[in-house]
Amino acid sequence: MKEVFFDIKKYSYIKGDNIDVSFIPMLIRRKLDLYGRAALYTLYKVYDNESKELVFASCYGDVDRVIKLIKQRQTDGEVSPSGFSSSVHNAAIGLFTLLEKNKKSYNSISAGKESVSAGLLESIMIGDSIFCYSESLGGVESVAISIERNNDGAFCLSENSEDLPAKDGFDDLVKFLDGESDLFISRLYTIRRLPK
Repeated sequence: MKEVFFDIKKYSYIKGDNIDVSFIPMLIRRKLDLYGRAALYTLYKVYDNESKELVFASCYGDVDRVIKLIKQRQTDGEVSPSGFSSSVHNAAIGLFTLLEKNKKSYNSISAGKESVSAGLLESIMIGDSIFCYSESLGGVESVAISIERNNDGAFCLSENSEDLPAKDGFDDLVKFLDGESDLFISRLYTIRRLPK
């Protein structure tokens, strides 16, 4: 793998259920549960009114909404169309593109336990993009990163040629973004912060 240099223009993350999305119109806000609120909260924190390609990743998606639909199907014999449309994996990123009239493409990734690292890799390889990871199982968490390809960038993506053990979950990424770690390690690649 050839080295790729890039910058992180902005990043935002949130964990838990205290999520203020009062900036989103009331009609839309009422349709959001915690998972969608977390994703939109972090996306808007890094969004700078530029139409960029988007990458969204989640391992399980909106688990609570899916469970509600399963129960509704069992008791009523059918499911709410609006409930179903809000339960699909890419619902949050799709809603974001509609709100912002972003006509660039977006990709939605689910790669099991490697969803964070797979989505981040996709976003870096695209170049100028926004990456968002959001999860609902075991507690709501979301992170969004605005990425810009730059040959003089402060970060370098390269192959994990030393077979370092992966540290590529949500908490590992947050520590890396906050500067508590100089290395983000995936099974396939590493990202290192370059000396200033």
